[in-house]
Amino acid sequence: MSMSRRTSLMVILMLAALPAVVLGITEKKTGTEYPDQVTVTVDGQEVTLDATGVGLREKTFLKVDVYTIVSYMAAGADLGADDQGLALCKLQQPKRLQMDLRRSFSRDKLIHAFVEVIEKNYEDMSPFADEMKIFEGYFTRDARDGDVIVFDYAPQAGLTTTLNGEVKGVIHNPTFAEALWSVWFGRKPANDGLKRNLLSALGS
Repeated sequence: MSMSRRTSLMVILMLAALPAVVLGITEKKTGTEYPDQVTVTVDGQEVTLDATGVGLREKTFLKVDVYTIVSYMAAGADLGADDQGLALCKLQQPKRLQMDLRRSFSRDKLIHAFVEVIEKNYEDMSPFADEMKIFEGYFTRDARDGDVIVFDYAPQAGLTTTLNGEVKGVIHNPTFAEALWSVWFGRKPANDGLKRNLLSALGS
């Protein structure tokens, strides 16, 4: 074998031995990084979700960090060109939200953070009032720094809530899933800047 071919083969083998590059999406203030793609299983089929954006929820004039959050939706899903946040609320394809808490606070404050914003977006909550009570029952203790809350939705499977890797329950009312997404993407979200950041990876 010639020297040049031997050198080329060594380069190929070295490149093959390098670890695969995993792309990520980063919340700038905290440096929290998430994968820009995740894979979920729906009805036994693997589905790829793309990140729509990442953000940081802050409270008070002191800008206290409350949680980082990343949003995903089914790869190739089209949210249109109008209010992409509302379109994501209504999207009947697999999607995910992941909250990583950065401080501890009471159970009541955690539940209030969801309910308060949903109430602003819905004059009539009766279509999902029962599901709201079920959802509130998932959280039986105060929130702790380091807790990870994941919401996975798929039309076939419903809304699955997971706390620190433990499935808390599944809700099959799609209207409630839409209401939950409105906390971050509704007409009156928890924070307008956070909504923009959670859609920033869409590039439009």
